[in-house]
Amino acid sequence: MLVTPAPLPAWGSFGSHDPTHRFLTQRQCLSLATVVAELQDGTLRLSSFKLPNESVSISVTPLPGSALYRATLWSDVVQVRDMGEQVAAFMQKLVNQDNAMPDELKDSVRVVTQDRRDGRIADDKYVPASARTWTGRTPSVALTDGFPILLACEASLDELNRRLQQKGKGSLPMSRFRPNIVLSGTMPFEEDHWKVIAIDGVLFHIVKGCPRCKQSCTDQQTGDVTDEPLATMAEFRALQPGNKDNLYFAQNVLSAPGSNRKRISVGARVQVLQRGDPVWEE
Repeated sequence: MLVTPAPLPAWGSFGSHDPTHRFLTQRQCLSLATVVAELQDGTLRLSSFKLPNESVSISVTPLPGSALYRATLWSDVVQVRDMGEQVAAFMQKLVNQDNAMPDELKDSVRVVTQDRRDGRIADDKYVPASARTWTGRTPSVALTDGFPILLACEASLDELNRRLQQKGKGSLPMSRFRPNIVLSGTMPFEEDHWKVIAIDGVLFHIVKGCPRCKQSCTDQQTGDVTDEPLATMAEFRALQPGNKDNLYFAQNVLSAPGSNRKRISVGARVQVLQRGDPVWEE
């Protein structure tokens, strides 16, 4: 995760529980969409076409004694560790050349990872009982918006693109929605009504629909921004007619308790084990 310093409290210093940093995303810095992340054997390599002939490679494990911060991540405050000067310098160079980046957020970017001693859980009000541990514990999450997995279906994107094409607009790739798991062979938006699925025998709980923000209007290759897909989604994926703030595409997912370290594979058969009414954000 990228962070920038939080403003000092009115009394001039941070308390023991005050957040010292705040998270930074494509919402503030469009150029972050151009970052290519490649993970291999515990090494993370970052590159961007906006920084030609440059890249940085770091271990996914922070150095011993690295700086510890408290960072806001939406309504949570998480403990994070700094990943060092080399990766910070690379990301800072990318951020500083972005004209959309607010000036007050430049020259202070750090790259962090969640501290292993810190605990953060999924939004409790959306977690079904079947997705909790046998003791009733809510599943842990790391530095995600809210849930660890986003699932989308190709048929749903096809329906969106059909509507775009009817307007004379170009089709959009699935990368606009940044899912982790993409499924084929369904009806459009059938996933809204799923509750439990199995992939390669691994159980997944469909928790809630994913509300889409302006980030879905950012081309994930170039960082360019348009008014789509939100303009068209407002016509058929809004909870209330004319309300452009509640547009949904894809589903947030939790793996079932006990499924950690199990594997799923590309091309696996998916079984829908339980269906029900859709869940949307309150």
